[in-house]
Amino acid sequence: MDDRIIGIVPNIKKSKMLGISYDMFTLIATSDTTVIAKVTREMLNQVIKDSRAQAKAEGKGFFSQWGAQISGVNKYAERYAGMSAQTALAEDKANFAIPNSTISSIKVNKKTRSDDDGITQTTWELIIKADSGKLKYKTDFDPKGQLQTIYGNRVK
Repeated sequence: MDDRIIGIVPNIKKSKMLGISYDMFTLIATSDTTVIAKVTREMLNQVIKDSRAQAKAEGKGFFSQWGAQISGVNKYAERYAGMSAQTALAEDKANFAIPNSTISSIKVNKKTRSDDDGITQTTWELIIKADSGKLKYKTDFDPKGQLQTIYGNRVK
């Protein structure tokens, strides 16, 4: 089994509690397997703490430290690039793996909403169809190109 990571799609969200809140995940793909890894509050807090400490150690001021925290959260998924899929899978009991051979299609749908103030919000819905069932996630960026690199023509 080839355990080298060939693609990472960060910040995918699964709605819970009437769509008001969500859990965040990272999709981690090897040529054989896809791991869906939960991003826990503790993990994010550690990234924020580490980013702030690094900026402070570099002599940066308050606003630079604050900016480092934000970019640290956005770069969180990069840590998986140096891991094996098995290590990522073992990281949390909520993590799970799907054999890529069982994924029949991945649909990416752009959703645009406008509120009463005319503010438009765009999200992308990601629907993974596999032998084990259908998985639905949302994200704030278009993941289609990343997914096509990993899964080829199965991405619609």
